[in-house]
Amino acid sequence: MRTLAGIRGRGRARTFRVRAGTALAALVLLGGAGTAVAAGPGTAPNAMAAPTTPLTTAADDDGATQSERLAEELRKDPVYVSADRPRRLPRSLAPKIAALAGRTGVPTYVLALPAGDATLLALVHDRLGKDGLYVLIGDHSTITASAFGVDVPVDEARRIALYGTPYRAGPLAAFESFVDAIASGHDRAAAEADELHDQYQEHGKPDLYISSTDRQNQNLLLGLAVVVLPGLVLALGIRLSYRRPGRPRPAGAGKAGPGKAGKGRTRKKKATDTPKPSPVVLDKAPAKRSDANPAKRSGRAAAVPKAPARTTWPTARRRGVLPVTAVATVAAVFAVVLAAPTVFPQTIDSPYLDVTRADLDARVEEVAAGLAAGPVYRDPSAPDVLTGADLPALRQRIAALAPKGPVHVLVTPSGSDDESGGDGALLLARVHQRTGQNGVYVLVDPLSGRIDLETFGTGQDAARRFRLLPYEVRYPEYRRDGDLRVVPRLDRTLEAVAAARPREGYDPVARDTELPPLHDNRLPGLFSSDFGPGIGLGTILLGVLLLFAWLGTALTRAVLTARRARAAAPSSPRRDGSRRAAALPSLRQLRAWAADDVRELTEGLAAAGQDAPGRSRAWDCLDAAGLLADTGDERPDEATAASDLAAVVVLARAGLDSLGGHPHPALCRLNPLHGGATGGKAPAWLAGLGIAPVSARLCPACQNALRGGTAVPGARERVAAELLLRLPGAGGRGRTAWDGAGQVLPAAREGIEALVLRARESASVQ
Repeated sequence: MRTLAGIRGRGRARTFRVRAGTALAALVLLGGAGTAVAAGPGTAPNAMAAPTTPLTTAADDDGATQSERLAEELRKDPVYVSADRPRRLPRSLAPKIAALAGRTGVPTYVLALPAGDATLLALVHDRLGKDGLYVLIGDHSTITASAFGVDVPVDEARRIALYGTPYRAGPLAAFESFVDAIASGHDRAAAEADELHDQYQEHGKPDLYISSTDRQNQNLLLGLAVVVLPGLVLALGIRLSYRRPGRPRPAGAGKAGPGKAGKGRTRKKKATDTPKPSPVVLDKAPAKRSDANPAKRSGRAAAVPKAPARTTWPTARRRGVLPVTAVATVAAVFAVVLAAPTVFPQTIDSPYLDVTRADLDARVEEVAAGLAAGPVYRDPSAPDVLTGADLPALRQRIAALAPKGPVHVLVTPSGSDDESGGDGALLLARVHQRTGQNGVYVLVDPLSGRIDLETFGTGQDAARRFRLLPYEVRYPEYRRDGDLRVVPRLDRTLEAVAAARPREGYDPVARDTELPPLHDNRLPGLFSSDFGPGIGLGTILLGVLLLFAWLGTALTRAVLTARRARAAAPSSPRRDGSRRAAALPSLRQLRAWAADDVRELTEGLAAAGQDAPGRSRAWDCLDAAGLLADTGDERPDEATAASDLAAVVVLARAGLDSLGGHPHPALCRLNPLHGGATGGKAPAWLAGLGIAPVSARLCPACQNALRGGTAVPGARERVAAELLLRLPGAGGRGRTAWDGAGQVLPAAREGIEALVLRARESASVQ
C-alpha cells in the first residue's frame, strides 16, 4: 500500500532531479558565467528560468510558505482581510481599516488573520522587502504589531489597544485605538498607556456593551421596582391615613374641675376643718398647683377617686391622605417606567457589522477557484500544516484514489466566526455546491487540527468508514510541541477512502446549504423577557418587607409600652419595695413612684374611717405632698425637682405606714425612701466616714447590709456608698447625696414632722 511518506520520498528525489536539470540549463544559457545568484525563500523564479516544465512550476508555486503567500497579498493591497471570519471581521471592512491605517503617518501593512504572531510579521516583512509598520489583527480583537525602519510607539500603542478597548467592542475599535496612539507620538502614548494600565489593574477594562443575560437581569430588576416602590408608597400612605395616633385633649375639654389655687395664696388651718382627701396626680412633672391641695376643695365629701379622664382624642383618619397616596403610587409606577430607558440605555450587545452576502461567499469562491487548479487548496492565511515537500506525495495519492471518486483536500480554518458557524459539513456542502463536482471532500483545520470528510454522489461508504476511525485520527492528540501531526492522520483518512465500497444511495448529492442566520446584536426590549417574573418576585418581596415592617413596629411598640408601663404605672411600694430601695433613681422613676404612692395614699384615706388611728398624720403627709406637687412650676432646675419628688415619695410612704398602724418618727439615715428607721443605730465607723452622725438610725435592710461584708475597712466605704441615696444633679450631670439636695428633703434627717413642716414652709402655707 502506498502512503504519503513513501510517495513523498520519491517525489523529493524527482523534484531534486528536475531542479538540478533546471539549474544546469540556466547556467548554460548564462554562458557559464560561473556566478550563482542565491534567492531567498519565496522569491519569484529568475526570468531566465522561465522555459521549465509545468511540473516544476507547479511544485514551486505549491511550495510557497504562509509568509510568502501573505506577502504576495500585501503586494496587491496593503490591507489583507482573511475570508475566514466573516461574522466577526468581514472583508467589507477593508476600506475602513485602510482609512484608519492612513492616519498613522507611516507606511502601514495590515493583516487580519485568525491566528498569527510577531514572528509571522517579521517573515512577511522579509518576503515583502518594504519598511513600515506591520499590524496583525488577530482573534478576540488582539493587536500585534512590529515596526521596521520607522520610529513609532508600537509597544505603547499595543498596550493602549489592549487596556483601553472596552469588552466586546470589536476588532475595528481596537485597531482605531492603536492607530490613534501611534499618531499621538511617543510621550503622549507612553503616558496614556501607563494610565490605562493602572486603571485596568484597579477596575479592569470598561464595559461598552451588555449581553442578553444582562438585559434579562435588568428586566427582572424593573419588575421588582415597578411593584416594590409603589407598594411601599401605598402601604405608607395607608399607615398614615388609618392608624393615626390621637391628639392630646385641650386642657379645658370635658367636665370642668375645681379651680386652681393661686401661687402665694395662703390659708389658715382651722381646728374645725375636716380633712377631705383628694387624688394627687403626678403623671407629668413638674405638675402645677391644682386640685392636688385637698384643703382648697369646699363642700365636697370624701369619696373614692374616679378613674382618670381620657387625655387624647379617639383615633381618627386624616382627610385627604388616601387621594394623595393614590396619586403618589401612580406617580411611582410612571417614574419607574419613564426612568428605565435613562437608567438602562443600552440597545445592542456588540458593534453593528454590515455583513454582506459577498462576505459570506468569499471563502467558498476562493476554495472553488483553488480546487479548479488542483485537488489541494491551501488558505493563504492559514499556517503551514502541509509543506511544499508534502504536496507532491499528497497529489499522487489523490490521483490513485480517482476510482473511489475525485478527492479534494481543503486546508482552511473552521470556527464559530466563519460563514458556516463552525460546521465543517456545511462548509464542504457549500464548496461542493459551488464547484459542481461530486467526490470526496476532506477539510483540514490548520488551527485545531480537526479533519472532516463528506462524500457527494460517489456511491461509496467512505464517510461511514471515516467516522469509524479512532478518535485521534479525526482530532489531534495534545502535544507540548504543538505538532498536530496532520500528515499521518490525513494518511489514515485516505486509507479509509481507499477501503470504501459501493453503497447505493449512501451519499445523495443534495445537501442542506442554508447558512445559520447572522447574529442580531439588538438587545431584547425593556419590560420584556424576565419583566413578568420580576413582577411576581416583587410581589413576594413586597409582602415579606411589609411583614417585617409590621413585626418590627409591633415589637417596638410592645417594648416601648412595657417600658412606659414599668416607669409610669409601677406596682405598690409594699409589693415592690426593692424598686423603691434603689440608691440611684432617675427623675422619671421618682415621678412615677410619687404618682403611684400619692394615688395609693389618697385611696387609703378615702377608705379609712373618720376615727381610724393614724388618719390625722396620714392627712398631714398627703397635704404636704400635695403642696410640693403644686409648686411644680416654681422648681428652678432638674435637681430641685428630683429632691421634691423624693420628698413626695417619703411623705406618701410615711402616710401609708401611719394608716397601717406603724408611725415612724425617724427615717433611714442612708435612704429615707426605705421608710422608718427601725433597725437600730448606725455603726460607729459610719460617722467616721462623714456620712451620718453617731446618733443616726437605719432601717433593718441597711443595718444588715452594714453588718455583713464590712469587716475589711476598705469594703465599708463601698457598701455605704452603694446604700446612700443619691439624686440626679443639675442638668443631669452627676449625683448629689439626698441630705444635701434641694430645700425640702434634707429636713427628713430630723424626722417626718420636720419634713411636713418644711414642705408647708416651702409652699408658703401657714
